[in-house]
Amino acid sequence: MFEKRLTAVLAGAAFLALSAGVANAYLPEGRTFRERAGSVASLTIADVASDPAAIALKDALALAPPKETFLQKRDRAAMAEFYSERDYQPVWIKDGRLTPAATAVMARIARASEDGLDPAAYVLPVKTLGSSAPLGPELAAATEMTLDRALLTYARQAYAGRLDPASIGKLITVKPLLPDPVEVLATVSTASDPGAAVESYNPPHEGYRRLKAALAEARQGPAAAAPAPIAEGKLLKLGVSDPRVPALRARLGLAPVADKPELYDNALAEAVARFQAASGLKADGAAGGTTIAFLNGVGKDKTAEIIANMERWRWLPRDLGTFHVEVNVPEFEVRVFDGGKLIHQTRVVTGKVTNQTPIFSDEMESIVVNPSWNVPASITTKEMLPKLRSDPSYLSRNGYQVLANVGGKMQPVSPGSVDWSTVSARNIQIRQRPGDDNALGAIKFLFPNEHSVYLHDTPSKSLFQRDSRAFSHGCVRVQNPLDFADVLLAYEGGWTSQRLRKMVGGRESWVNLPKKIPIHIIYFTAFVDDAGKLETRPDIYGYNARVERALGL
Repeated sequence: MFEKRLTAVLAGAAFLALSAGVANAYLPEGRTFRERAGSVASLTIADVASDPAAIALKDALALAPPKETFLQKRDRAAMAEFYSERDYQPVWIKDGRLTPAATAVMARIARASEDGLDPAAYVLPVKTLGSSAPLGPELAAATEMTLDRALLTYARQAYAGRLDPASIGKLITVKPLLPDPVEVLATVSTASDPGAAVESYNPPHEGYRRLKAALAEARQGPAAAAPAPIAEGKLLKLGVSDPRVPALRARLGLAPVADKPELYDNALAEAVARFQAASGLKADGAAGGTTIAFLNGVGKDKTAEIIANMERWRWLPRDLGTFHVEVNVPEFEVRVFDGGKLIHQTRVVTGKVTNQTPIFSDEMESIVVNPSWNVPASITTKEMLPKLRSDPSYLSRNGYQVLANVGGKMQPVSPGSVDWSTVSARNIQIRQRPGDDNALGAIKFLFPNEHSVYLHDTPSKSLFQRDSRAFSHGCVRVQNPLDFADVLLAYEGGWTSQRLRKMVGGRESWVNLPKKIPIHIIYFTAFVDDAGKLETRPDIYGYNARVERALGL
């Protein structure tokens, strides 16, 4: 029987795994492709006489497995289209043997772990196939399609990731594009360097490439045992005595002291300040929750975290934009890039755990100077109404106005005319007029999106001095918004900074950007800085941990 002959020839774990899935669709009940195809693949006498390898491949492509996922159906349809356009001539098998291109593709896919992918996900033909004797047409067709499926699966996962971003969090609304499978087969099979063509489906971004190098470095030697974590607790600062001090001294390489071993002394404060400065934290010498979290991360095996962050790079657009903005939520930073060069960076405040900043890409279109703030219904319900029920004068004191539906139109009404004990946020709109106390500050940056979030100024400047800055209701507060605006407006010959600053303090005004600017709100807890050092940040929303679990890391 052909199925027995096929298994005996391939005799490898890779193909045995295939025979439990893909190959069963082509070789059921021991029958040949031709026997099963019957009337499904209509072949002329000329077809039969021309090329047995093409006939076998055409037969195999005509067979649909009894159960297929959407992506498997998509791949099979693409394979049928690709080979139909080339008269069913194989691309990986010639004269019954694997071509050099096939060998190069298989070798590159076999190194998928370098890319943070799982090599076990790609079932490859045994590389010695055809070395002792040429493969027959049917076996050649099965081998051809095995490699096709491995290539298409690798290209898809390298390009767009292994996970659906929405499965990690409902506020992750990035939508990775899948590579065209016909184009994948055509591109790789005709490439002068097929291995390089396969590799090109990984993200082209510098941040991804740096993480890939960090992954290789992390795997070079045995993982060191992580030191025991320092317990969380009250702020440790100069002059405080605490049982955690000896452990903190040991972690920072300081010798124990015999006299008052639990005292947080000058030497410890200086060591903590040095560690904070090296970690990008405020170097105040006091060990709070963020500093302790960073210290506890030192010495841990970072392999899983690196791979999870590499996965999230695959969710981003391949082209971020020559000039673009990035907001990295766990890092609490916004950056502007031009031609791959960082040209501006400042601190931001992002959403708290209960009001998370969404993760997505969009285009910034306009800047509003002296903005009004239309209070979202969720904030009205949870925060405003309870305040108003105990203090009806709260609105007038803080520059708010109330709008209500009057004659089918939202119009300003006196706060005193509203029964705050019974009113619903559905029936009113609370708006804060421009001014020094306005929650949006002097300026906001708009990129219309499904989440109704944006970047903006804030009157609460003190929060920017904190290391962990997850305090907003979801929007992103910018520390130096006018400087940020200058950089954006200068792009493509926009407004001058002087002109914009003259508008501050007046009426609400809209400034359209000369050209829409791509903005990417991203979530990376691990990245490599310009000095080549792997940096990590706390997983404030738990997304990284979810990605690790979903990938089985």
